[in-house]
Amino acid sequence: MTYKWVSALLLMGAMLGACGEEESNQAANSALDGETQGSTQETHTAEEEKAGGTTVKAPIEEAENVPAEEREAILAALNRQIQSFNEKDIDAYMATISKTPESFDYKEEKAYIEKVFQTFDATMTPVNTTIIQYDEDQMTANVFMNMESTSKDLSSGKEVSQTTRQIMVFQKEAGGWKQVSLFAME
Repeated sequence: MTYKWVSALLLMGAMLGACGEEESNQAANSALDGETQGSTQETHTAEEEKAGGTTVKAPIEEAENVPAEEREAILAALNRQIQSFNEKDIDAYMATISKTPESFDYKEEKAYIEKVFQTFDATMTPVNTTIIQYDEDQMTANVFMNMESTSKDLSSGKEVSQTTRQIMVFQKEAGGWKQVSLFAME
């Protein structure tokens, strides 16, 4: 599975859908399962698959070791990122991203988002946001969410909505918490 930055994954699928692509697997690393109400994830064991067993719901659990001040700062960084994306504020958006990301190139991300802003009216809304892992030594936090996104092609008017399950990885840097990676799940 290829990992790419959140907007690139979300909006790539929406752009392909908005452009009329027929192939459904074009939205790599996205989950169009509509899972937005609960904060659970379906899991299967090998024994269940062999026996034709039922699906087990594994809860998405909040990390217990996150200091309140850090929790607030991490979620504020996520909220700034979403707000600046929805407002098409490229400078504010890029200020939420690490200059040394792990799963994407900073300059490519900026060029891609600028193109998205010129081509689409796109919005993102995180649902069931939960810090699921916090590493005090590495100063990293994994934030799970169901990301609801809507993209409208400015030239054709075609609109596509989807929900993806994501884990955004934030790292505390000199300028605060910045996103360094994204995992989007099918």
